Amino acid sequence: MSELHWTCPKCGQVYRAEEERCPVCFITRENRGVVGRATTVRPPPESEEVEVRFPYVIKEARFNVPAPTGALFWTGGVVVAVEGGLILLSDRDGLDPAQAAAKPPAPDGRLGDLSCFLPSSGISRVVHHKLTGYFIETSERRKIPLRLPNEGWEEMDLICDRLGIARA
Repeated sequence: MSELHWTCPKCGQVYRAEEERCPVCFITRENRGVVGRATTVRPPPESEEVEVRFPYVIKEARFNVPAPTGALFWTGGVVVAVEGGLILLSDRDGLDPAQAAAKPPAPDGRLGDLSCFLPSSGISRVVHHKLTGYFIETSERRKIPLRLPNEGWEEMDLICDRLGIARA
């Protein structure tokens, strides 16, 4: 075919070079070689294992903890990962994350009125799935709702892998 004509790759119609697009398929003459080609998205190469140093702090956390009176309270704060598990540290308790990591918890796991320690052996899984929910499930099948920003969930995945906690 001459340079004065071009063929639409979708419908096969032949057009003059002055016509920039096919009026039937709306495919332009310039991108006719691109139509029908699928681009493949390649995942990034496997990176090295990321080292997590404890205590590790995940900011902007919101969680639900039981109060000593039995009621449940939503509170905000940070999640501090230590070698033995996770500390849900409320801003209302006024504890520093470094001090909380060094301070041994009470026998019931309390560090303050609204802060608690969850040993990794007592956590059965951490779930963050849009359809299932966002929570920490303990071995007693108690679910502690947890809200984190997207970056926080990526960090939580790394911590779960490091502590040997199942995640979904």
